[in-house]
Amino acid sequence: MSSKKLFQNGEAAPEGSVGRHGNPLTNRIVLALSGLAAVVSFVTLLFMLREIAFIQEQQTTFMREIQDQQTAFQTDLREELQAYLKDQVLQMQLKQKNEAKDKINHYIVTLSPATYCFPDCAAVKAAGHTTSGVYTLGPPLSGVEVYCDMDTAGGGWTVIQRRIDGSVPFDLTWEDYKHGFGNKNGEYWLGNEIIHRLTTLKDFRLRIDMMDWEENERYAEYGIFRVLDDASNMYRLAISGYSGTAGDSMIGSYPNNGQLFSTVDRDNDVHSWRHCSQVCGHGGWWYRDCGRSFLNGRYLGNCGNSCPREQGVVWYHWRGPYYSLKSVSMKIRPR
Repeated sequence: MSSKKLFQNGEAAPEGSVGRHGNPLTNRIVLALSGLAAVVSFVTLLFMLREIAFIQEQQTTFMREIQDQQTAFQTDLREELQAYLKDQVLQMQLKQKNEAKDKINHYIVTLSPATYCFPDCAAVKAAGHTTSGVYTLGPPLSGVEVYCDMDTAGGGWTVIQRRIDGSVPFDLTWEDYKHGFGNKNGEYWLGNEIIHRLTTLKDFRLRIDMMDWEENERYAEYGIFRVLDDASNMYRLAISGYSGTAGDSMIGSYPNNGQLFSTVDRDNDVHSWRHCSQVCGHGGWWYRDCGRSFLNGRYLGNCGNSCPREQGVVWYHWRGPYYSLKSVSMKIRPR
């Protein structure tokens, strides 16, 4: 019996025909291709998984680097902040230490029983206190505060007058000049009564330091300076022995030597028809008629050589009558 397969019409199928189940070779090829496709798909999947793993690893590494950078930044910031705060604390401690040192130096003089040996700033300096500042004197001026200049020309100067910025008016009355006024750390007049009591205890010299608005500096020294009389005799002045770089505006022409003190409300100058204090800046001074120095005149600021004549802080023999000085200080020290 024949093994050939028949079509429905009864004809035999040609050899090599696939028929319903196909050719075995073809089937093998199809199977091989299917297997290859599966392998390709698997390999592709492996590559994709590997790529995903690589990306995840990169992402993890990137996140770790970001975290490390954040940690390092926070650490650096914390260290810098700690260093800054430490520096601020050290600066504050140093400032407080220096302030405490200055206060101790001041109160050693102010509160110590040894203060009774310090009648003036020269005695303060001789005791080893070399910082310029405000000190309290002992007898005969117990409780009187003065500014001690420990830097100029060897130090030990008791400052009796200072003008630096115009913050204190000097066009004041007889009583104001008698008792003193102003701020010992700034502008002030020590007081005629105190100056009189100081300068009658021993022989003093006077130094006047001046500065103009161009920052030029000059000075005048007088080997003898004394306020001879008290208020009842109008605080008469004795002054002589000029030396220095500013020129002599106190004992040359129109000398202040022997003159009485005048203020805007007390006319004691020798001028018969002028009240010098009222016409020369309204400051208190030892006017003659009227003079060549007006260190207590109005503080006019920087008006150059166009200031009102003899109205400002004037030292005639340096900058002339139309110039008002920037700063001036009068200070005394025992001879």
